[in-house]
Amino acid sequence: MASDSKPEAADEEDDYLTMIFEEPDTNAKKETLTQKKRRLARQAEERSRPKSKAQLAEEERAKREAALNNSDLDKSSKGFKMMAALGYKPGGALGKDNSSNGVSAPDTRLREPIGVEMKEDRGGIGADSEKKRKFREEVERKADSEKRQKVDADEFRIRQQQEREEKRREGQYYGAMKVAERLEEEELSSESTAKPTNSRPLSSYNVLWRGLVKKRLLNERERRMRYDMDQSLSRLPTYDDPDEEKVDQIALSRKSQVEEVDLELDQEDKELEEFEALESHEKLDKLVLFLRDQWHYCFWCKFRYPDAEIEGCPGTTEEDHD
Repeated sequence: MASDSKPEAADEEDDYLTMIFEEPDTNAKKETLTQKKRRLARQAEERSRPKSKAQLAEEERAKREAALNNSDLDKSSKGFKMMAALGYKPGGALGKDNSSNGVSAPDTRLREPIGVEMKEDRGGIGADSEKKRKFREEVERKADSEKRQKVDADEFRIRQQQEREEKRREGQYYGAMKVAERLEEEELSSESTAKPTNSRPLSSYNVLWRGLVKKRLLNERERRMRYDMDQSLSRLPTYDDPDEEKVDQIALSRKSQVEEVDLELDQEDKELEEFEALESHEKLDKLVLFLRDQWHYCFWCKFRYPDAEIEGCPGTTEEDHD
């Protein structure tokens, strides 16, 4: 018994040594009756004070989010019973499953309730959708406009380039016609039967440069008509000015000399019309080949070769001479 009592005494001694004694708080004051009445009155006032719109909206938002986050349906509710009658099962989706019929269409059935979107403005139902539609149409219209402007700019540059090329080809063709006319005049001047240029029929000119001759004759006739009109106002038509330049006499001519040419200018020339309907590069190519075959002249070299071999000429096109 003595041996058993010694450990118990040691335990009691250890507990006594590990005990913590808390000192009483001398600063704590007991609430008086007056303070208690004031505290209760303040709490009652806070409870009776009406909540602001912001506080009410915040509480409503918190309740709504808590309800939406809880997607579990109460099985005792009428809504759940109606959905169960339609074949709904917790965790499943409403609607008919097409996969059971062998249809491989994607499953578009909803498995969660449709989200609630709170309106924060005074717009009616569908107003937001209409705004979105108009905004989308405006964005698409601007995108189409920018795309069309880019296409128009590209087309404009291409068209300008084509017009410049066409104008350059027209200038080259005009120069080739003058060369052909000069070479023909040189050839005819060497013949004893050559007719004067101003009395030569228009149809006798090659169609390749007939347009150049016709245009010059039309300009001469117009100039002559203006001259005759001016002279008729001041003097008799038979009066000849001795000071009139010889060049003007040739250009203006007299009716007896150009009557046949004037009649031919007013006649229809289908051959010339068909040739002038061709593209500039086509007319130029035909005339360049004719100059080579007829007079051994290379329009790109600007040189008349002594024979048909045209030895030394790099080719028949402008690219060959680059």
